[in-house]
Amino acid sequence: MLTTMLAAEDMVHYSEMSWLGAGLCAVLVIAGSILVFASARAMYLAPDAISQINMLGPGVGVGLPLLIAANLVHTWDTQGFELGILLKSVLAITGLLVVQAAGSSVMGRALHATHWDHTVPLSGGKKVKEPK
Repeated sequence: MLTTMLAAEDMVHYSEMSWLGAGLCAVLVIAGSILVFASARAMYLAPDAISQINMLGPGVGVGLPLLIAANLVHTWDTQGFELGILLKSVLAITGLLVVQAAGSSVMGRALHATHWDHTVPLSGGKKVKEPK
């Protein structure tokens, strides 16, 4: 009985989302999802490896932070403002942007270090020879 009472004190009580919070959350999720999907599709259609690396930008730089912001809005609307949640969200977005910048640099350097002709189409086609 005592453990049940102690567990009841630690429970987080959720409330239903307001229409404004749900609408804002929906807009952020849809926009972020569209950007991530568009980046994935652009990477698939990119003609070479360098272009594929460049296509990561909108999805990781804007799409994923929008999804994190949507989670923040949802949490604030159901649980109320919590400083810890805000700090986690800011740290996640900052870390995401730093890792994206460093990752793009590392992938670009690795691609050039292989001395691979990155202008050849990835589909296995032949590169068109330039006239002299």
